[in-house]
This record gives sequence, structure tokens and C-alpha cells, in this order.
Amino acid sequence: MSWLRGALGVSCAVVAVQVYNSCFVQAPVSTSLPRVGLGERQPRLANLSSTSVGAGRSASAGWSVLALAGVAALAGATSRKAKSSVPRKSSLIATRPDQAIPWWERMSRPVIEPGIGIWAEKLNMTTIFEEEDGNVKTVPATILVVKRGGNMVTDKRWPEKHGHYSVQVGYERYTPEEREKKGKRALLLNKLARNECPPLRKLKDFRIRPQDWEKWEVGQKIWPSDFLKEGDLIDVHGWCKGKGFAGRIKRWGGKRGPMTHGSKHHRREGSIGAALPKRVLPKRHRAGWMGACKKTVHNSTILKIMDRIDEENMPESVIVVRGSVPGYTAHWESGGSYVWLHKAKNRHDGRFKRDPVWLWFYNKGEDVDPLVPIPEKAWTWKTMWGRDIRWITHEVKKYWPDGFPGYDHIMDPFYDDCDPHIALKAPDW
Repeated sequence: MSWLRGALGVSCAVVAVQVYNSCFVQAPVSTSLPRVGLGERQPRLANLSSTSVGAGRSASAGWSVLALAGVAALAGATSRKAKSSVPRKSSLIATRPDQAIPWWERMSRPVIEPGIGIWAEKLNMTTIFEEEDGNVKTVPATILVVKRGGNMVTDKRWPEKHGHYSVQVGYERYTPEEREKKGKRALLLNKLARNECPPLRKLKDFRIRPQDWEKWEVGQKIWPSDFLKEGDLIDVHGWCKGKGFAGRIKRWGGKRGPMTHGSKHHRREGSIGAALPKRVLPKRHRAGWMGACKKTVHNSTILKIMDRIDEENMPESVIVVRGSVPGYTAHWESGGSYVWLHKAKNRHDGRFKRDPVWLWFYNKGEDVDPLVPIPEKAWTWKTMWGRDIRWITHEVKKYWPDGFPGYDHIMDPFYDDCDPHIALKAPDW
């Protein structure tokens, strides 16, 4: 099939070159072409002499041979069509009155920034005794440590240049080898040197909010107690232990058959599908490679934090979290697995709180203001088409400071000239 793809590629290239040479020629500097769609359906070509056209064709003959050879080589070498890497541009705000925004470009999913985070290493697991209601219970816990040198800010990103707010955190200073001074690793080391930071083994970008982005500077050291305290919920990310090729029972927790009375179905896999599809459906729990993948433990509670430890043969920070953490313990000289952690993502931290109110209950009476609702008896607008209402209004005001033309904004609570009674906006939220 390779020779057939090559032949098809050559034939397509020949047709393309012929069409190119016959339809498109280079216009002189003094020639002005009309705009498309005004006078004629197609643009007129410049009036050139046959000698100039022939010269152009002869000059492009050599390039055509090279193009044919390159296209044939690519068509014979590749076996699947390359996917387009051009992203789709979307317009989220109407910039003219007659513009309509389709719904698939208005939908979005809000992003919850995790905030600043740090790197740590898994030391070991232990058992902690907790007293609750007069009873003592055992709680499994994991000990995470931060070596000498700790975490430091190595770079910052902002929307005008990178599209988002984030802070890059580096961990574990080391001396690079000669092979690391070439290739992609060398680019990272050169960037650290430009920011006056030492070579660091681990780097991670953490998306943060704008008000927190201003608190951190490049070269600043990060301590766990700067943003964490005992009792906080955190998310711990790491890599699971690699357990190799495992069967269905070990990998997915399937049940086995009877082990006695002549049963021949001990640890074998049973039916994997029906006869009608005549195939195995995807996402079937079967045997395969187990472990050695990314894993996140959500909402782990911090039981103890000890940082700024100034003792020999001791790490500078120790964090004890409830439950297990992905990775290996420190049974070797190289230490345990690397993990990165941050505060648990919380949608109820106030960022999605809205003040436009569209329905509420209030107490009846002569001296009662109807704009003051009964507590917990009001319903607010959260999003419109999946997007933040305040963000949409902010973007619309960039193009239409006085409001979108043709609309009466007396009922819109986001404009100052609205009527609070008609706009259903309570003044105290």
C-alpha cells in the first residue's frame, strides 16, 4: 500500500502544480486587483505578456520537481492523515448589533484555581491515635517531608503574555550532568539562570488568583505554614507504584470462582460480551498494566505541620496528612516519591457569589421594605450560558459603554441608571 499512496500523492501534486501555474501568477507592483465580491464574482488577473508567464512557469519547474519528490516521500512514509493543529477562534461578545453568537461558543466551564502549592517527598506511613467522644481510634497517616533548600518561586505568568495567572515553583537543588546541558533540559536550566535561580530538579506551575499572584516574587522561598495550617483540606498529586501486568481480579477487584469440588473456573475471566455485537465493548475491565500512572488524592486533612526545623540530619519541614498518598516510601538512599500538593479546590469560597436577585420572599407589613428578603429565601443568578454574568457585562461594556443598542437597561441590575425596584436588585448584597 505504500507504493499506491506514493502514486496517488504524485498525481495529486502534478494536478496541483498545473492548476497553480495556470491560474495564479505574480502581479506587477503597479497592478491593482479589485476586491472580491463587488463587481465580479471572481477577481481579475493582471494582464501579463506570454513571455513573463512562460518565464514564471520555467522558473517554477525546478521547484515543482522538488515538491513532487517531497510529497511522494511523505505520502509513502505516513499511513494516517495528520490532524489539524489550528485552533478554532471563538467570538464571545457581539461587537455589532447584527452579530449573533452561537450557543457552542457561549458555553464554558469555570476554572477553579488551586492556588499556590509546594513539592514534597513521601517518607513513610504511620498510625496516629485520636480521641473522639471519649473513645480512642487509630488513624492511618502519611509523613511528607521537604528537604533542605525547600521550595522557591522560579517564574511568574500573567494573562497579557501567557493567558493566565500562575506561579512556577521549583524544588531540590542539584548539579546538572553533562547530558542535561543539551536539549530541552538545557532550555529550562538557562531560564532558571536568567531568573537568578539555581538548577532545580522539579518544576511545577500553579494557577492562582490575581490577588494572590501579587504576593509572590521570583526567588522567594515558600514555607508550608505560609498558606497551610492544621485541619486544612489539601489535594496531593503523585505517581502510583508500578505493579506490572496484573489480572482482572487484582487490577479491578473482580470475584473468583469456587476453588473446590471440581470447579475449573478459579481465577479466570468470565464472559466478556454478548453474541449480538460480535465484539468486545470498550472500557471493559480486563487484564492489563497496573499502576505507574498519575493519581490524585482529594480532600486529605492535614494533621500536623512542622517547618523551619533547624537540626542536623533532619528535613526543614514535615507535613503529616490523613490517609495514604500515591508513590513509594523512602526505602532507598534516593528517598521517596515526589508529590505536589495545594489547597483543595472549593467552589464555595465566595467567588461565585452573585448579587442580582430574580426571586425572593419578604414579610408583609406597612413599614416593611419589599426589597429586603427573608434570610435564605432568595434565588440569585449564577451564570448565563455557562459563563459568569459579571464577566459578560464587563466585556459588553468594552464595546458598548452605554449598553447594547436597542435595549432598555432600566431592568438591568449591572447598570447604574437602573431602577432597583424594577431591576430586582437588593441594595445590601
